[in-house]
Amino acid sequence: MIILRGIGTSPYTGVGRVRKIENKEDLLRLEGGEIVVLSRAARDMLSHLQRAGGVVTDYGGLTSHVAIVLREMKVACVVGTEIGTQLLQEGALVTVDGHTGNIYRGFVEMEQKDGPMEMHRPATSVKVNLNIPEIAEKVAPLSDGVGSIRIENLIVRTGKHPQKLLKQDKLDKVIANGVRIIADAFHPKSVYFRTFDIPTDELRGLDGGEVEPYEHNPLLGLRGIQKDLQNRGILESEFRAINRLLDEGYDNLGMKIPFLRDLSEYMAVKSIMKDVGLRPHHDIPLGVALETPSSFLSFDQFLKEGLDFVTLGMSDLTMCSLAVDRRGVKVAKHFDLMHPAVWKLLQMVIEKCNHQGMECCICGHAASNPDIVRKLIEMGISSISTNPDQILKMRKVVSAAEDAVLAKYLL
Repeated sequence: MIILRGIGTSPYTGVGRVRKIENKEDLLRLEGGEIVVLSRAARDMLSHLQRAGGVVTDYGGLTSHVAIVLREMKVACVVGTEIGTQLLQEGALVTVDGHTGNIYRGFVEMEQKDGPMEMHRPATSVKVNLNIPEIAEKVAPLSDGVGSIRIENLIVRTGKHPQKLLKQDKLDKVIANGVRIIADAFHPKSVYFRTFDIPTDELRGLDGGEVEPYEHNPLLGLRGIQKDLQNRGILESEFRAINRLLDEGYDNLGMKIPFLRDLSEYMAVKSIMKDVGLRPHHDIPLGVALETPSSFLSFDQFLKEGLDFVTLGMSDLTMCSLAVDRRGVKVAKHFDLMHPAVWKLLQMVIEKCNHQGMECCICGHAASNPDIVRKLIEMGISSISTNPDQILKMRKVVSAAEDAVLAKYLL
């Protein structure tokens, strides 16, 4: 019997007793295997939530960082139930279906999927996004590279704010150690390192997080490269970590700058790179993650300044273009990745990248959506970067989409 519905974020299923979480002390008392029920999940909880049999939240969206990481950890997760903490009773046995978003009373056996899928090798590169270095060795043979190393999880799982790690002279090492594992596993395939991007509300729970301001809408607040530019020491630490790896001989690394609002931020980043002895475009390929309408509409300026590759972030682009908080349950129906305004911006940049002979890669949740990927292949995108558990499926989708495009030209 279905007792609650939300938004499923993964193909996994979890069965266990409900354990409601209201504070950090509750997290520390988790035994493992429980169905964790809470109002909202934050990144600083991930080290505890990875032991859960499933996670259910009142708030949050499909594209939230916690949902993405739990998927990599193969933990069933349902977000945006709105009333989960009210309806689900402590200790009750429930089944969480991370695929449909349904939550059932008692134990419900789910139909298992078929065995391994065929390995397709399309012309379009099929890369992977990684939050967890430890799974790199397993997914590297299936992927054409890493479209985005999201270093935030490396920091959050230490339990310390990056500013505190910096003061303890540990930040460089934490970043370098995590990236090294991934670069090793994928060598010689390209690995794109994304500089720090985490909203203020997901940093306040860390040791030292009291320095973070309170913001009503953190996803449109102090985040992305602007946050790093205001905390130059942290950005310099990221660059020093990459420089260390380059000195060690890792030649498959690239660096990309997230959530840019205008060219001045990109130029400031390049200046700081040079100050720490890292020459952009020479020592390391440098690209941008286009995620705001302003960066799409001023793309010609970025091209003139110099770019080695581009990645596209559809979740943030859609949020900014449609003025819809992508974590907001009340406005979730208006968050439309297929909106014509979003696709007009995407097509414009893809065409310009193809004209320049530059790699253009779609990253994030959108790269796991077959309908979106098919349309991007038709537009001529050169690579996609999907979730680790979706690589084989998306290889098949991309291969079929390429065949369909070729068939049109042959008619």
